Amino acid sequence: MRKLVIIILVIINIHASKVYSQGLNHNFLVGYTTGIDTNVISTKAVLGFGSNSLVVTPDSFPMAFGGSQGNISDEQGNLLMYTNGCYIADKTGNMMQNGDSLNPGMFRNSWCNPTDGMPITNTSVFLPWPGDSTKFILFHQTSTDADPVKSSELYYSIVDLNLNGGLGAVTQKNAIAFQGTLCPSIGACKHANGRDWWIVVMSWVNGTIYKLLLTPNGILNIPSQSSGLPSNNDFYGTVQFSPDGTKFGFYRGFMNGTVQTHRLRLLNFDRCTGMFSNPRYVDFINPRGG
Repeated sequence: MRKLVIIILVIINIHASKVYSQGLNHNFLVGYTTGIDTNVISTKAVLGFGSNSLVVTPDSFPMAFGGSQGNISDEQGNLLMYTNGCYIADKTGNMMQNGDSLNPGMFRNSWCNPTDGMPITNTSVFLPWPGDSTKFILFHQTSTDADPVKSSELYYSIVDLNLNGGLGAVTQKNAIAFQGTLCPSIGACKHANGRDWWIVVMSWVNGTIYKLLLTPNGILNIPSQSSGLPSNNDFYGTVQFSPDGTKFGFYRGFMNGTVQTHRLRLLNFDRCTGMFSNPRYVDFINPRGG
């Protein structure tokens, strides 16, 4: 089951971001046994997604992954940098200059070690800086509660590839883009103008959608919006945009005895205005409670 979940998350993360330029999100890194090819004996691999193919390449990069994985590549699909939520590595696999100590707090203290990484999926998203081909931004989260998992900040860190001989350096780290009682999951979608980026996180408390816009001049706070869907506080799942950016999905779940219900919530999204509309949901029930 865990292998299936990993594969599904990989596919979601790759295809939900096709508004990226070709090649920027070509790769996905795994830090444990891939479970995809029985001939692959390495515990680490790069999953390369082409237009109609998946190539699994065993690797020996130093970084270990738990649940958080974020990377960005150049237009040709060559890795530029990546993170496990603990630190940023450059394209050589070594720690980027000033790329240490991401996501301060208890989760970092518990999980950031040579054999692990941050355990929370979809909490590290690299984006190219609008209008600057050598500048990148990483939006990232950690947790402030272990059960249930919640987040209190959306952080960002900025990378300049002009520095350190072209390998890049982090020029700003663990800056706070937004604070609140948040679901630990980040959604990103390109603006309809083809340059800027929408970034969204969800409220843990009431299903409110918080919106930011990344422009050449920096990060703008956009007025929040109710999702228009009923909410409960038991646990929260990944948020994602559709490949064309016109749909947005997230799930919340709740327990009724031993029965676990997963509620997929869907909305339309306008990439020009940043407004969500037409809320609806579908329930999936797992009688085993897992």
